[in-house]
Amino acid sequence: MKFLKAQNTSRYSPNDNTIRVNTYGRAVMDFNGGVLLPKGSTAQRPQLTSVRQPTDANGTIRYNTDTNELEGYIGGNWETIRAPGASAISIETFGPGDATETVFGPLANIPASANNVIVLVENVMQIPTTNFTLEQSSSGSLAGPNAPYADGWYLKFTSAVPLSKNVTVFFGFAN
Repeated sequence: MKFLKAQNTSRYSPNDNTIRVNTYGRAVMDFNGGVLLPKGSTAQRPQLTSVRQPTDANGTIRYNTDTNELEGYIGGNWETIRAPGASAISIETFGPGDATETVFGPLANIPASANNVIVLVENVMQIPTTNFTLEQSSSGSLAGPNAPYADGWYLKFTSAVPLSKNVTVFFGFAN
């Protein structure tokens, strides 16, 4: 027979067993409130390397007040657990194509990469880095049939956009 002992967690009630460890080693929280996580700025992250830990620091979670995100220590690095919810999706339309132009923009929103936007030519989805790339023009450095282009970020297609077809770009769902 295994002897189980419950830890009282409330200093106000000697009978409070709302947080306990069950026989399977899982923490059980029998309450309907919330759990306040440790929080602080990026500079205030706890030191997790070269510190005596029971096993390792992977699995540590906290709230980062600089980025307003939950972060976890995963695989030896601090990673965002979930970014704040995205705002409304934005749509930009360029064109129409003239069968020679391959560069469209400048983009009003700057995505982190080509994989963070959905691009359609007319109603055909374009594949990032296969059909188009994101290119930055600085002092007219971007080449194309109608160059020079103003400073900013542009979509550059691998082939010309067909005559009278519009380019539609969707932003805001994956920043």
